[in-house]
Amino acid sequence: MISLKTQNWQIDNIETILFDKDGTFIDLHYFWGKMTELRVEEIIHQFNLNQNLFNDLCLCLGYDIKTSKMLSDGITAMYSRSKIIEIFKSDLEKYGIKTSEQELEKIFDKVSTEFYQNMHQYTKPINSAIEFIKKLHSKGIKLGIVTSDSVESTKLTLKHFGWENLFESVIGRESSPHTKESGEPTKLALKELGANPEKTVMIGDAPMDSISAQNAGIEKIILVATGQIAENTLKSYSPYTIEDLSLIKFL
Repeated sequence: MISLKTQNWQIDNIETILFDKDGTFIDLHYFWGKMTELRVEEIIHQFNLNQNLFNDLCLCLGYDIKTSKMLSDGITAMYSRSKIIEIFKSDLEKYGIKTSEQELEKIFDKVSTEFYQNMHQYTKPINSAIEFIKKLHSKGIKLGIVTSDSVESTKLTLKHFGWENLFESVIGRESSPHTKESGEPTKLALKELGANPEKTVMIGDAPMDSISAQNAGIEKIILVATGQIAENTLKSYSPYTIEDLSLIKFL
């Protein structure tokens, strides 16, 4: 077991750590910005829309192409994929576009298939987080991933960077019929790792990660401001909040 300490807090008796992926150890803005652009391009093509709608529809999905940043209050930051599709369907109706959640799901799947063929072009590690993860692994801490992305995408990323041996469990959106925030995927990761929630920490970059952990019985949640959400906002969800994982010391 280890302890993690910063200037403001300390967490003791840690055996297992679960990580979110995007925004936590993968650059979220670069990855999901390109995914959003491709989704909107396909929507414009499928429904024969004016290209002038490109910017507006990207904003609906929570991406500002002017700044190349995902919005802190955008739907991609706040919700899992099924909820994103539900909200985006309503947004499209405002532009006179009638569709179904099932049709949007197919469009998103089509884009994802094409995207993952070239995903390494759009994937950048958060180096400080990777160094942190490698240190944890060297100390024998059990590590897992709970993400709203697919298991396939996540494992491709791990393989590309040579990180397969760092994580003993990878739980994605297809691993459970329940959303991430329900806590059920996180419970599944705990089960796979044989982990005790009382000796487990969840590390993420968004409120969803905190909600997911709490619903799985994990009380110790570290939120890091390397994604879409500012540190001051994250503090309202967890007292264990930090700007960057490099600021945490091992005891």
